Amino acid sequence: MMVIVTLSIFIFIFAFCLGSFVRTRIFDNQDWSMLRWNSDVLGYRPVSFGTKLKQGDKIIMALYLDTDEFPEEGVVYDAD
Repeated sequence: MMVIVTLSIFIFIFAFCLGSFVRTRIFDNQDWSMLRWNSDVLGYRPVSFGTKLKQGDKIIMALYLDTDEFPEEGVVYDAD
């Protein structure tokens, strides 16, 4: 009985760590970009590396989507 409990705990910990590692790798390998509000153009502009971001800046973290993969009829964006 104790062997089954110990083995179950070991498998759970291993699966949790593996899932966390895979999720992190997938997230980090996406084409993310940081955008900061620019009142001169009334829109968000890309932030280059080395730029100092300050408290109160309006910043968006954006993910590039390849729209060539969308169907010709388009994709409906909804809350679900």
